[in-house]
Amino acid sequence: MNSKPTPFSTPPAGPPLWPSPPPVPVEGCADCAELAASRGRARERGDLSAVSDCDVLLRRHRDGHR
Repeated sequence: MNSKPTPFSTPPAGPPLWPSPPPVPVEGCADCAELAASRGRARERGDLSAVSDCDVLLRRHRDGHR
């Protein structure tokens, strides 16, 4: 057993602590625009759960644009 301390930090064991940047709506898509607007309204009222939900929906919807 090695009881010697390491002089460096160990890599994280799980997913990153910081979320990825918010998804950007595709220009000209009405569905993307509505999801982005809903996200903005949720952010204004401080509903971070709804902001996260809109981000998830926007990421999933963008898959249809590829």
